[in-house]
Formats: sequence, structure tokens, C-alpha cells
Amino acid sequence: MNINLKKIEVSSRYILENLFTYYIYDMSQYMGWDPNSDGQYTFMPSTLDSYWLDRNYVPYFIYVDDTMAGFALIRPYPTSPDRLDVEQFFVLRKYKGQGVGKEAFEEMLNIHPGKWQIRVLKENEPALAFWKSVVNHRVGENFEVCIDIDIDLEMHFIRFDTE
Repeated sequence: MNINLKKIEVSSRYILENLFTYYIYDMSQYMGWDPNSDGQYTFMPSTLDSYWLDRNYVPYFIYVDDTMAGFALIRPYPTSPDRLDVEQFFVLRKYKGQGVGKEAFEEMLNIHPGKWQIRVLKENEPALAFWKSVVNHRVGENFEVCIDIDIDLEMHFIRFDTE
């Protein structure tokens, strides 16, 4: 199984928008979101604009061999622009538990060495366990986990350095 990242070009943005609805569905478990009256989980596509307007925002598709398996959205964190932030990270359920997320994360860190952070909803214990495990695999015990505020949500913040 070959896992790799491919930068999302603007011509493929619509594919990211399609996948993003599955991400919203998965996150609804923790956020309490409901589908709209048409039975769809929706979002404002304009929230993704920065990924094509700001060269410091980088969107990737995650591939397993030649099959799309998810996406990763990386940006400088708005209040700490020297720190890279995993804004969104999504692996399709079919690929969960197979090392896809771990390998995609490793590739992200290889492409973008530096100061990092990952934010995890307090309620999302499976994601917190995943992120602590993969960060520990990469940097050992050299990371910090704390509770902090992200805009208006209390979240787990995992901070570490790969340089």
C-alpha cells in the first residue's frame, strides 16, 4: 500500500468540496450538527478560499496507491503564524486503522518541517489518541498537549517541533 500526498490544484477544488461534506458528517458526531432540510451536510465553500488565495495555505489529497483516501489542509495558525496548523485532516472510513493517516502525516512533516500544532475537539477522544500516537512516533515525548481556546471552542492543542 503506497500512501502519498498530492497538492490540490484549483481545478480539483470541487473534489475537495465534495469530500468535505463527508468530513462535516463525521464531525457532526462531536459538533451536534444536523443535515439540512434536503438531508445534506453542508458548509460554506468560501471557507476554503484561502487555500488558493494564500500561498502559505496548502491543501493536499491523501492517496492510497491511485485511489483518493482523504485530505489534509495545512496553514499558518492565525495567532501564531510561525506555527503550522493542521486545519483539517480527513481519512475516509474505509482506510481508517490501516496506517493511512499516520503515513500521510509523516509525509506532511517531511515536506513542511518546523513548528507544528494540531487542534482536536475535546469530545473527539479517538482523534486525540490518534494524534498523540503519531506525534509520539515522530518526535518521542518532545510534544505538549494542553487545553486552549480556538476562536470560541475549548480544544486540545498538541504542539511540537520537527526541526
